[in-house]
Amino acid sequence: MAKHLIPADAQIAAQRGFIRTASQSLATSFGGFGGITFVFTQDALLSAAVGVGGAVLAAVVNGAQSYFSILSKGIPEDYAPRIEI
Repeated sequence: MAKHLIPADAQIAAQRGFIRTASQSLATSFGGFGGITFVFTQDALLSAAVGVGGAVLAAVVNGAQSYFSILSKGIPEDYAPRIEI
């Protein structure tokens, strides 16, 4: 049986953190297009693609920061399994 360097609970919590943070980042960026600026020129389609691409890339970076933060610091209380007494 192979031993894992990172416990399964921490990996699951980190994955949840990635998804949650990336989703929140996308919701913030696309909520009323507050984070995306469209420049209406002859290259409006290119401008829109760069804006959307930037928002998606930022979401991935933010999610990765959350993922690695959880792996390095441990499982936060919000993601810890609940033990009922």
